[in-house]
Amino acid sequence: MPVQIVPNQEVLAAGAGFQLRPIGTVPLFQSTPRLGLAPILYETINPALTITVQAVGGCPLPALPELITSITLVPGQGPSGGTGIGNSIVSLVDIADKPVPNIPNFSMGAGWVEPRMAYGNIAGPPSPTMALVAPLKGYYGEKYFYDAEYVYASYYANSPNFQGSFYGDIAEGVVPDVNRLTAINLLQGRKFLEFDKIPKDSEEITLEMFPPPAIPITLEQLAPITEADVLTEGSDYIAAFIPEISSWVKWRPSFIGVMQYYYTLIVTHTCPPFVTTFQGTMLVANNWTPAANRLSYYINRQVGFLDTPTGDFELIP
Repeated sequence: MPVQIVPNQEVLAAGAGFQLRPIGTVPLFQSTPRLGLAPILYETINPALTITVQAVGGCPLPALPELITSITLVPGQGPSGGTGIGNSIVSLVDIADKPVPNIPNFSMGAGWVEPRMAYGNIAGPPSPTMALVAPLKGYYGEKYFYDAEYVYASYYANSPNFQGSFYGDIAEGVVPDVNRLTAINLLQGRKFLEFDKIPKDSEEITLEMFPPPAIPITLEQLAPITEADVLTEGSDYIAAFIPEISSWVKWRPSFIGVMQYYYTLIVTHTCPPFVTTFQGTMLVANNWTPAANRLSYYINRQVGFLDTPTGDFELIP
């Protein structure tokens, strides 16, 4: 191999692979650094993190030494980066009661993007050694920790006797003002369950109790985008339902414990093959502090008994 990664405390390298293990910084929304080896959600990656690449050959050496001309880090993996998968689940927390699968959204081909992370590059005078400082600029958020479950109750002080097909009305784009539970989950969508359909011997409310039809939900609808959203609304999609949230029944954050993110390091140099790529990874651990803050925000906005002047309200897309 004409070029190689020079290992350091934060960059573990072996052959054509590498792993990033940046030293800890203080994550957003808390006052102390993380303790583990892996960064956690909302932790700005150490800006001093550096990937150094060194030439080890020539064409021929020493008459014409190898020189490096640029280094670029991109998400995903493949001969030119930007392909394959962007992330995958490594482990769940101990209390997870069911599998959490990798989903198509993890693929680069599905328009993969982490909103608060940018990737570095450097190009300069040809040199036998070149260093890419701050290959990761920003932090990873909750977007791909997708498996949260939300259930809220809507109950009415003066609800009329409900007549007709409840689920038929949903299919027509209207949620009638019948006392009900609403469940929100990316894979199962937005679903509804009338109070009198709840199994009498239930010890807890599960998504499996909610019958079809379901209203589809996208990953972008559920993911917090800005720092202001993280501790408050979380997403405009969920915030839009505040007027119909009498009380919260379930607020389960993601059970994904550790996620792995994937990278390609692209190095251009003056000897064949002229471009060398290295496949890399970094582990990122979950951080439940923001979810706890959002729960407090939403509990304070429960509206209690509802009453609508028309007897129903239009379905929120």
